[in-house]
Amino acid sequence: MSGKRQGPLAAMIRLFFSLVSFCYYCGVESIKFLYRLRLLKSYRPACKVISIGNITLGGTGKTPLVVTLARYLNDSGKKAAVLSRGYGGDRVTSDEVELLKNRLPAVPILVGRDRIKTAREADESLKADVILLDDGFQHWRLKRDLDIVTLDINNPFGNGRLIPRGTLREPLSSLKRADIFVLTKVGSEGDSIAKAQGLKARLGVINADAAVFTSSYIPSRLFDIAGGEELKLSVIENKKIALVCAIGEPESFEDTAKALGADIVLRSFFMDHHRYTENDIKRIIDECKAKEIDVVLTTEKDTPRLTHLSSLVAHHSIRLLALGIEMKIDNEEKFFGRLYSIFNS
Repeated sequence: MSGKRQGPLAAMIRLFFSLVSFCYYCGVESIKFLYRLRLLKSYRPACKVISIGNITLGGTGKTPLVVTLARYLNDSGKKAAVLSRGYGGDRVTSDEVELLKNRLPAVPILVGRDRIKTAREADESLKADVILLDDGFQHWRLKRDLDIVTLDINNPFGNGRLIPRGTLREPLSSLKRADIFVLTKVGSEGDSIAKAQGLKARLGVINADAAVFTSSYIPSRLFDIAGGEELKLSVIENKKIALVCAIGEPESFEDTAKALGADIVLRSFFMDHHRYTENDIKRIIDECKAKEIDVVLTTEKDTPRLTHLSSLVAHHSIRLLALGIEMKIDNEEKFFGRLYSIFNS
């Protein structure tokens, strides 16, 4: 809730959500207090645990960071396993899970709400050296050796209020638990750099002991969803395209497409995790025909929800392409040095 609407009804709605937010705050703090008193127990596996999480709802770059960390650890000789909660219950997949499986074919991706169970599987059955706990900052049941928090520099704390009045999952003081902050979606332009510097300063007040790193997204692959054909990134340069996605931050996707030189003529953005229907695609096809567009560009994350409709798009001589990204961490030697230090303790 932005709080911009005025009037008695808007004020009453804000008051209601503020009361619910207060109840949510009391619930979160009570649970944390019980863990501090050890009345609620945390499980520590024999292997190392690295949590990658955030403090807000929405996409802040956790999944690209998990991919980057898993690849680094495997390449350096450490057997990593990723624990994901999935979406909708035990062993149910999600966009993020499918992306992890596609990007990390050599890394076990264990899905389930009971992450103590999956941690035991990774530790005892798979003999992992390290567990990557995806979206784990609020998962107090599993002890960890390193807490990494990702923050989108364009909207790091939402409106500064807790769920449901805002998007904060915990009070900002909870950031004192973090060992590393990774600021995501940092561009090369002056405004983006200024935002990153301002956020660094604010984090320094909250948690002066945590290391802060900046990161950016780099387009890494372009492929045809219907046939799986890998294409050069230059294919969309100066090309009239339609952007289609259902992710938390479509603006970041649009910026990446623009940086590749695409001529964005049509935009069709849906709510995060939207399940595309045949009617959605038919509408997009009609709009593409009206504007003489023969390329629809989506994200790699959207691919699992669009694959079953790709033949419908191809039938109208329109290519449905997906763009993949990688996360580039600035000062990565220092970042990975801090990461690897947990194996020396």
